[in-house]
Amino acid sequence: MLPVALGLLALLAGCASGPEPRYEGPKGEGRLLYEPGRGIVRSGAVISSDEQALFSAVEKAFKEGRWLDCIAHSERLTATFPEGSRAVDAILMRVEARLSAARAEDAGVPETVSLTDWFFLYLAPDDDPRLRALLARGGQTAQTTRELRSRDFEQFVQSIQPEATALYKAGQLDLAAQDCVTLVTYYLPAQELRQYRARSAELARTVAWLVFASEGYNLAIELCEDIRTMNPAPSVKADALFVLGQAQRANGGHALAAQTFELLYRGAGLRDTDTRWRPWALYWMTRANMASSKGWIYDLVPYEVALELVGEYELYLLENPSVPPALHQRFLQTVEELYNVMVQREQNAALTYDLVGEDKARDYCLQRAADWEDKRDQRIENLRSAP
Repeated sequence: MLPVALGLLALLAGCASGPEPRYEGPKGEGRLLYEPGRGIVRSGAVISSDEQALFSAVEKAFKEGRWLDCIAHSERLTATFPEGSRAVDAILMRVEARLSAARAEDAGVPETVSLTDWFFLYLAPDDDPRLRALLARGGQTAQTTRELRSRDFEQFVQSIQPEATALYKAGQLDLAAQDCVTLVTYYLPAQELRQYRARSAELARTVAWLVFASEGYNLAIELCEDIRTMNPAPSVKADALFVLGQAQRANGGHALAAQTFELLYRGAGLRDTDTRWRPWALYWMTRANMASSKGWIYDLVPYEVALELVGEYELYLLENPSVPPALHQRFLQTVEELYNVMVQREQNAALTYDLVGEDKARDYCLQRAADWEDKRDQRIENLRSAP
């Protein structure tokens, strides 16, 4: 029996190390295409009437708000027709149904607004035509949207935590994340079709942020990495990078977070018009570098790097004077914290020299501490008076 068992293990190992399976779609000729009312097709493909009937049941349950029925019909469709023309549509609808199946009571999101729409209102870039048309209507909807978009990252995450917690407790959030991973791994060829790429990326982004809000940091990291493989729109790419850095930071991976925020700030080909997160990425890159130190007594280099990044912020401010006031205030507090570290370091050294009777060295360190204090006060004053 042992040789047979070893043979099976070798076979399984070979399968595990081979290429991951990919969606091939309906049988036929040529490339995958999208046709309204039929889904994904190929030239000459025969579409199953049973699959279309099952998808009609998925759609009907979704439109009627019967979320659990929609999920059940969708799971049946993808289990029966994994290569079918409607499999991707069914999974996308299933994810949205999962995000509606266990809404929190008295949460920060109005019951009449779906979570996907709420995330769109918050994260859509300013030049998105859908957002601009909504704001142009005026009234209460426009006012609510502007108030929502004025929230910073922590405020927004706090507002969605009740929803994320309810979804997690119901088991729907992890299942939605698994569905998104399936879309980005097995069904990746279908994401080459523009009809799916944007919707899949935005939906996976929404799930990743909800997972982060539920404190599922490892899963949020996995989802964000998957989103990046889809080559999504710049704004979605930035949203994924930003929450990826936040999840790495929350996981204690401060050096990794600093790299991610640096990529978002200057290495991802993103402009300020693509995302609101670029200046925030510079701030969190600074904080992550500081947090990566074992302590200023043992490791001062991360603080010195952070001081250099403050210089980058000063240059950024010259070109972008409309930095959010809350972000500017955080940079001011960070500058004070950084210089206080330098001051305390010199003062501690002066105390040590005083204990051993090295008066000249003590006085030199005290003068250095005073110089750092002067530099701190001058730099903060310059930042406060910046346009």
